[in-house]
Amino acid sequence: MTKSLRCRDIERLVLESEDRALPAGERGRVEEHVRVCARCREFAADRALVRAELAGVRWPAPPKELVLRTRRLLRGAGAAAPPVVPVWVLVAMAAVTIITSIWLAVALPDITPEISLADLPFGGLAAIFIIVQNALMLFCAPVVLRTARARRDKLESAR
Repeated sequence: MTKSLRCRDIERLVLESEDRALPAGERGRVEEHVRVCARCREFAADRALVRAELAGVRWPAPPKELVLRTRRLLRGAGAAAPPVVPVWVLVAMAAVTIITSIWLAVALPDITPEISLADLPFGGLAAIFIIVQNALMLFCAPVVLRTARARRDKLESAR
């Protein structure tokens, strides 16, 4: 491991130590490296200074009206039910899948279970592709519709 990569790892660990207690092994490696590396020692000292300065800052309290309005909006957002996919969309996609399956059965009567995928005629492969595509649409469309509605609602509420 090169010195620059190791220093980068140490910097990452110094930053992580601000959010969580490092395990003894990691903490020992950081302390050992900081003792011998002036660059990392300076980085750790700078971070300690920043933390000390931020700890001494007296942050202003937000206005009470802002706190109440934010809590009210969060409660309202949490109570909203997820959008429901219309039944007609699910029925239409299921119907297309069933119709395509019937079409495949009628169009390719000479297909038997012994035939491998490589032996299928082009029409059979195309039909299987369409069936798989329809099935994927049937399962993925609710997610796509919910996402689109959520974006639309978000845009409308931002106006």
